[in-house]
Amino acid sequence: MRFNKGQEIIDILRGKYRVINNYPQDIKDSIEYIDNIEEKSFYDIYSKHKGLLSDKWEQYLHVYNKHFRHFIDENKPVNLLEIGVFKGGSLELWGEYLPENSKIIGIDINPECADIKFNNENIEVIIGSASDKDFINKHFKDAKFDIIIDDGSHICSDVITSFEEFFPKLNYGGIYIVEDLHTSYWPKYEGGYYNKNSSINYFKDIIDSLNFDYINIFNPYKTKLNKIKKLKTLNTQIGSMTFYDSILVIEKYYKEKQRRMKSCLIGTENLSNGETKEHKYNKFERFFK
Repeated sequence: MRFNKGQEIIDILRGKYRVINNYPQDIKDSIEYIDNIEEKSFYDIYSKHKGLLSDKWEQYLHVYNKHFRHFIDENKPVNLLEIGVFKGGSLELWGEYLPENSKIIGIDINPECADIKFNNENIEVIIGSASDKDFINKHFKDAKFDIIIDDGSHICSDVITSFEEFFPKLNYGGIYIVEDLHTSYWPKYEGGYYNKNSSINYFKDIIDSLNFDYINIFNPYKTKLNKIKKLKTLNTQIGSMTFYDSILVIEKYYKEKQRRMKSCLIGTENLSNGETKEHKYNKFERFFK
């Protein structure tokens, strides 16, 4: 029996057949890899979890499943930092979900979190405040992460400080997630509807960084110089900001953006003199993972 490996795998993905006993070894390996990826649904892993306690809003499962998918597909170890440990279940779940040998670090101010026992040697808990700059400099001065999740105090000032300190430590192509943003609307968490100091309004302001290249005039009386500098810097780093119910996903460009985006003209143009002009464009840059 002769095999066309590409077609075989396509047929497998389409569910044409699943009997693999007579397949060559390379086909078997490919099928096993595909099966492993298919099993990496965060919905399934969360629903089947029997370990340490975890508490997540249901919409978060969709967010993780959607935005972490490329990490699963690439099947390479990643470095994840989660601010807020709770009972340890979330860190344990990342150990189950992410590719093998991924490094998972949790930060919490509760000293009892240091006593949580994990069966995964790649999980580590560090006691301290993620909004304490001295603590961050001591433990994470040269650290780099592929995924950062803020599930900490949810106090607006803490959320903002953590972002400003840790976002520069996010690798290009990485993802920064802020959970429980609904607390931005509650005074107990330094928030409130249209409170200019709330974390939700802080991130609303950052949206302007995405379009910084097209802002020609700043009002010098309303826009401080340090804010302009911040927006300019973030423009070279933030590729997208996706808001969901209570959660924000910030995607970092695949590499630093050093120029404004280009318009790509492609196709055949009919000129006024009756002639045609063909436009070609193949100098695309990869900005997204």
